[in-house]
Amino acid sequence: MKKITLLVLCLSVSLWSSGQCTSIGGGNWPTGLITMLNDGAVQTIATNNYGAGEYTAMTGFVAGNTYTVNATNMNGIYITIAEIDWAAPAIGGTVLGHGTPSVTFTATTPDIILHWHLDATCDESGAENTLTTIQCTSASCSCTAGAAPDAAVAPSPVDNAVDVPIDDTDPANLAVGPFSWSDNGEATVYDFNIVGVGTASGVGNPVTINYTWAYNTTYQWSITSTNCLGTVTSVDYTFTTEMDPSLSTEEFESNNSISHFYNVNTNDLTFKSSSLPFTNVEIYSILGQQVLNNKLSETNETINLSNITDGIYIAKVSVDGRTEAIKFVKK
Repeated sequence: MKKITLLVLCLSVSLWSSGQCTSIGGGNWPTGLITMLNDGAVQTIATNNYGAGEYTAMTGFVAGNTYTVNATNMNGIYITIAEIDWAAPAIGGTVLGHGTPSVTFTATTPDIILHWHLDATCDESGAENTLTTIQCTSASCSCTAGAAPDAAVAPSPVDNAVDVPIDDTDPANLAVGPFSWSDNGEATVYDFNIVGVGTASGVGNPVTINYTWAYNTTYQWSITSTNCLGTVTSVDYTFTTEMDPSLSTEEFESNNSISHFYNVNTNDLTFKSSSLPFTNVEIYSILGQQVLNNKLSETNETINLSNITDGIYIAKVSVDGRTEAIKFVKK
């Protein structure tokens, strides 16, 4: 498949008269909500839109400003631009412009939907990559950036990090993060890319990403930084998620049980083993960084966490050569 949704945006639209094609059989691409820069520069929407009923959701338009959308592929594409009210999405929306590229329209609301079809009869088929761009062409749009953005560096989780926790507080929205990075501060828009999966557009720094993350799996990610003077994509960074904590307890012998208790008043984390003594405990932050590694020797062990900042942690306790992972929140 071409894409997997990282951030899902849902709305209801209907098919207008011929040429005003607002059906959404192809879904939201790029995923999420893209922010219009309004700086007079040509802004890339996507390099691989399809004329298959896809739509692109954008925000940040200035009412009264004029914008031009262009799209390029070998066989042509048809563009319909409409307004929408996210707070109370109506069926359809006022069409602001439509036709074969290029299409110019005047914004009436901050939020705009761009629809991609093959032709004016609203055909939804084809899988040809289409480069689509948008540009504010009003006199009020001008580039004020002091420099082009540079590539994101110094990532967190660090490159090649292991045991990066997955936050499963909401099983329907598994989360990893926050991801963060450093740069020259000139970017106005960041896109988060998971290599081979898809892109979350218009993210912040830092950002937590909801996705169908898998345990004990290695992922590659990069950041695309954009302002009116240019776009740059960082190198690919790699991390590996933690082992599934729900499976780790199966490693223990059936006659030995493990329990734990965190005392928020004293910042003490206590582990109890029913029969076998503990041998070691390692504690990792949600970014996969080890913050503690202690030798143990008793069946009842207490560790004070006063020197650890508040957050979500994974404690890996070892008993008789076996390990159990315990997730806890330090407050």
